[in-house]
Amino acid sequence: MGQSGVPAVKYLTKDEIRRVLVAVDNKRDRLLLQLGFILGCRVSEVVTIRLKNIMPDRLRLWDEKKNCFREAVIDEATRSQLECYLTEEWKPEPHRLHQLFYMSTKTANRVVKRWFAVAGIPKDRQHWHVVRHSYVIHSLEAGIAIGHIVAQTGDSPSTILRVYGVPSIDLRRQVINEKGCYWK
Repeated sequence: MGQSGVPAVKYLTKDEIRRVLVAVDNKRDRLLLQLGFILGCRVSEVVTIRLKNIMPDRLRLWDEKKNCFREAVIDEATRSQLECYLTEEWKPEPHRLHQLFYMSTKTANRVVKRWFAVAGIPKDRQHWHVVRHSYVIHSLEAGIAIGHIVAQTGDSPSTILRVYGVPSIDLRRQVINEKGCYWK
């Protein structure tokens, strides 16, 4: 358990994220994971992205919890991967909505398990929520405003602060060692 009775959040280090993305050998799975790491979205949101909801710099994601769409921003590198996948790999499936990925949440979690294992990520961190947690943790560490994180993930500010807002002992030690005392 972490502080304040909340279970410790499991996430990937930046190096582990790079290892995972380098390990993936196909465009579909790399894009799926890249979107997860850049959007901080839920697995149900990424597997239900429709082509009509893809814009040049953002995606409209269906938020099941709030029963509405939200827009999440993507960067140029992710946009480039998305265009490459759509041009070279994606094919429409008859009698189905034009989704970016034709897979279930269970299949998406299998993709995570597979590539995380290849990259040497321990089993206890081989699931989609680790992707989401990694986005939030690294965004907070980078000093990104909570409002931006809320907009990307669909979580409330109170959830972000309650679940992710207490930095780990290691991170606090690192900050103190790098920045020292605030009054000096």
